[in-house]
Amino acid sequence: MGSRISLDDQKRRAKLEEELIVMERNLSKTATAHYTASEFYSQLDIKLKYASYITGILGTSGGVLSKLAWKTMAQNYPRLGPVAATTAATMSLFAVLVNIPNLPHSPAALHQMHFRAGIECQYLRRRVGFFAKTDVWNTSIPWTTLASRYENLLKEKKEVNSRVQSEAWAYRATLNEECEGERKKVRGKE
Repeated sequence: MGSRISLDDQKRRAKLEEELIVMERNLSKTATAHYTASEFYSQLDIKLKYASYITGILGTSGGVLSKLAWKTMAQNYPRLGPVAATTAATMSLFAVLVNIPNLPHSPAALHQMHFRAGIECQYLRRRVGFFAKTDVWNTSIPWTTLASRYENLLKEKKEVNSRVQSEAWAYRATLNEECEGERKKVRGKE
């Protein structure tokens, strides 16, 4: 810290620090939105699995019962037999589809994707914060190095955001929670 920083360099570094603080805040919100979406999809996956177990049981028992009582059902209710068989087949198919582990847009897969994206955003947020606190005002690091590091962070942020977009409803919920927290702080000070 022996060398002096020119006024122009001070302005550039101050602007870079502001940009990094904004990027860190946005990454924090995005990570929270990913975690919110991950939790939602996890709960949805659990509900669908329970529904698939119930429909699987009903579908299997409906198919078995319709085969055992087919003659009686066909004589008493001629239209009920095909409906029961179709319903049983549909319920069984639903049970099988919900429980396929690697279905691309299933709630289980979306839960994992958003959870990983949240971790990546959190990791990048920590790197941005560390860079803002340690390197921006370090006079031994030239401006060109700082600018190239900032560009690399922007590229990484774009990569992280392009893999999995945060859900709009989850991002809005994160913003609403933040606004509520600020309102509570203001009310507490009054």
